[in-house]
This record gives sequence, C-alpha cells and structure tokens, in this order.
Amino acid sequence: MTEKDQGRPQDPFAEPSQILMKSRPDEIAERSGLPYENGEFKLAFMRWEMRISFPELSFQAPEFLATYVVKLLAILYMANARATPLANQWVPYRELRDGMFYTKSFADTVEERVCRRFGDDFAGMRAACEALGGREVDQGDLGMVIKTFPRLPLLFIIWRGDEEFPPNARILFDVSATDYLNAFELRMLCGEVVNRLIRIADGKLEVPPP
Repeated sequence: MTEKDQGRPQDPFAEPSQILMKSRPDEIAERSGLPYENGEFKLAFMRWEMRISFPELSFQAPEFLATYVVKLLAILYMANARATPLANQWVPYRELRDGMFYTKSFADTVEERVCRRFGDDFAGMRAACEALGGREVDQGDLGMVIKTFPRLPLLFIIWRGDEEFPPNARILFDVSATDYLNAFELRMLCGEVVNRLIRIADGKLEVPPP
C-alpha cells in the first residue's frame, strides 16, 4: 500500500491476501519468521501474540491490538516478507527505500508527536515503552527499542532541549525494514505504536498481560 492508493475504492486486503493464498504456509513461515502450526500463524507483536488462520486469514488478537490497521499491517507483513535477516544497522526514515517521499509527513505526524508528548517526560516515555515490551539502549538522552513484528524493531531516541535547541525525537529502523513493509506502511506502523505510547502515558490505556 502507498499513499497514492488512499481514496481509491479498493480493498487494501485484496492484493496481500491473494499473494498469501498463492503461497504455501511453509513458504510464508520461512519468509516472515512466523511459526505455523495447526492451521495458524503465530505472529508476535510487541509483547503479545496474534493468530492468523490459513487459508481463511481470520485474525485473533488482544482487544487493544485488534484494530483494522494492525490487522492490515499483519497481512501486509506476511505477504511482503523477504526473509531478509536483521542487519543491525539503524537508519532514519528518509534513508529507507522511498522514505524521502514521505519524510516530511513522517516527521510532522509521527516524530513530532513523540517530541511534544515526551520531550520533557523521559520517565513517561520509558514506562510506556516498557509496557509495550521495549528495552532501553544507549542512544541519545533516552533510547528505547520496541520490537513490533518479528523482524521490525523500532528505535526511539529523544534528546533533551537546552537554551539553544528544543527537544528532539527520532525513530530509526533497521536498514532491512522495507523488505517487510514499505515506507508508507512503516509510517502507519509507527503511528499505531506512538498512539499507544501516548495513551499509556496519559493513563488512557492499560495494556493486558501477554
């Protein structure tokens, strides 16, 4: 899916579903890193497990993850996966394939939201990330890695402001990320994660145990 597809009267599930239906479950499992047994794929997403039946592609997940966008991203991840291993090389959004095209939108609608909410609330950011299974790393003034889909970790970095510069926030990706979701879909994924981080920090979302 890309931004230019928005507004078209089409089912965004149709194309990735067709790709999956033409594939054997063992092929999908190998490409995506998802275990398959008893007619279901087990898809780890942050701390929780989602299940997608095959070939029906029915979806089971904890209620706070059972949204249209998360389901669509899960199907897209399975359909697009290329079995590329993590490179352990972090890059900014603009360096992803086609990322430059959406960079301003990503900065304005995703990274700026992180900065506004958590630029002076590192404790809130740390606690919200940990609630979603995040771990702290030595990056910036606060760095947190959240593992979304099995091969799609996100690195959140925040820098404190000072007398010369305001706070700043960035989200980095493994260089292999667009072998699983394209740049537009990765923006959707980050939006879903950031929405939950803010709701957790604001006391509007209590996540269930995994």
